[in-house]
Formats: sequence, structure tokens, C-alpha cells
Amino acid sequence: MDLLDELESMAQAIYIDDDDALDTLVVEKWQHLFSFSTHEAIQNIKQHRLSPHALISDAHWDMVREEKEAEGFDREAYEYSCTRIRKPPIRDTMVTEGQKRRLQQSTFLLKLEGPLSTAEAVAEAATLGTSPTVIHATDADGQPSSFCEVNGLVKNAIEKFLGDFRPTFIRYSKARKSLSDTSRYPTLGIDTTMPQHRLQTAQPRPKQNEYPVWYFVYGTLAESHVVARLLGRRPTYYTAWIYGGRLKDWGLYKALADDSDGNAIVSGKAFQITAKSEEECLQVYETDNYEVVRVGISIQGKAGLTVDGLTFKFVERS
Repeated sequence: MDLLDELESMAQAIYIDDDDALDTLVVEKWQHLFSFSTHEAIQNIKQHRLSPHALISDAHWDMVREEKEAEGFDREAYEYSCTRIRKPPIRDTMVTEGQKRRLQQSTFLLKLEGPLSTAEAVAEAATLGTSPTVIHATDADGQPSSFCEVNGLVKNAIEKFLGDFRPTFIRYSKARKSLSDTSRYPTLGIDTTMPQHRLQTAQPRPKQNEYPVWYFVYGTLAESHVVARLLGRRPTYYTAWIYGGRLKDWGLYKALADDSDGNAIVSGKAFQITAKSEEECLQVYETDNYEVVRVGISIQGKAGLTVDGLTFKFVERS
């Protein structure tokens, strides 16, 4: 060691002794974790302890503790790492009902990894009453992966909860399907809260997970080659029509919207979906610009036959 190095080493030792007797092991830990010199480590430890900063919650530390301690972090060093690389804090802003509704209707796949390696950890991070459903998949290299399906509100809650760990979210744009089992909601063209539209039977049909189920389609989904490509089988179409809706222009396409008068007739095709996996293919094709709603489908050639079915309705965004 030359004279300058020795003098610097002595000066740093004095600095440690004079500055609140910082633990040498702590200083060395910060040097190793953050590639600091001794002087830089001491300065940053002091600054971190003296400056106001957001402390991570006990729940947050419990989720990441095992992983981070294996990497050499203690709680203080981990808190500091969060302040170094964290994105600017998300300010709590007023969310309008329209924004909240859109977030609730949006869908994301959250990869289970790091501190969010289980559905239970996701539920804790987002303060959910129940754990989300796990979806298992295989990537292009044949490696297994697991995901949870969450909405935009849950995504925001998770991002605010976590610090330096950035979870992987994949936008999963598919038509929402959420059929009530206690009312006719949602049904094309009617306000299900009105007395005249209240449920007349023990349970509305179709049910959320009822298969096979009739679908009324129009536009590209009424073309057999399109559906055959999506489902891997050619559908058996029936000429059909519905009430309660109207077709409106949406870019180059026609989109089905509510017809409050209920007098308009929309013509198209009807066919049966036999399984949830087939239905999900159609939902992804239609994207979250649409939602699945109940509708009565009249089928040509079957005198007097109106079946309880489903269709895709355009989502009006405010």
C-alpha cells in the first residue's frame, strides 16, 4: 500500500469513528451491495438515516425478506435500494367513476415471480379478499410459467405496494364476461334494474359457465372461415335475428349497441359454443372493446324457437 492509500485508509477509519460510530460491517455491506467506496458508503448511510423517506411496511418486508437477505440485504439496505431506483411515487389522485369502471374492466396477466411468486402473495399485496386464479403456461423455450389474471385496479394497487421490484404485466385484451346469477344483468337493450325486467325464473339463463351455449354473431364472426381459424373447427350456422340492439358505425366495422326502444331487428348468424376454451378464443378476438351480454335469439326455420343466448355488445366509453 503506498502512502496516499494508507493516509486515505486512516482518514476513512477516523471518519467512521467520528461519525456516530457506524458499524464497520454495515459499511462493508453497503460497499458490496452498491459498489461504494468506504467514504461513499458512510455518506449514503448517514444521508439515508437523516433524510425523510418512505419506510417499507412490515408486510412488504415479510414478502421479500428471504429473497433479499439471501442477496445480502438487511431491511435498511433494502429500503435504501428502493429509494435509489424507484420510479417517482404515484400520487393519489381522484379517480372518476368512468376511469374506475374502465380499470375494472381491463385485464392483465401478472407473472408470478420474485416477491409475487404465489397467488396468495398477490392477494396480500393488493388487499384482495380471495386469491386470484392461477394460469399455467409455457414460454417459447419450453419453460413453465405461471400467471394471475387481474384487473387494472389491482395492477395499480400492486405497483403502489411494491418498491424496487417491477412485476411483469401483460395486457390481456379480451371481451369481458360477467353474467349475474341473481338478475338478468347484463342483457342487450334493457335496464335490468327496472321492475318490468326483473327476473321471472329461479335463475337467469345462460349461466356464467354454461356450455354448450348459443351465440348470436354478425360481421366477421358470421364468416365461417374466420371462426374455423379461431376454434379449429367449422361452425354450424343458423340464420337468426335479435331484438334490443342496433348496429352502429365504428371505424370500418359495424358494432352492436343497445337499442332502448327495442323495436330494431338485427340479422346475423347463430351457432353453439361447446366449451369455455372456445368462448375465450372469441373473447380475445373481439377484445375489450366488447362485452358478453345475454340476448334472446330467434332462429329461422325453427318456428317459434327463441333461445336464451349471448352476443358481443360494443362498450360505450365515456
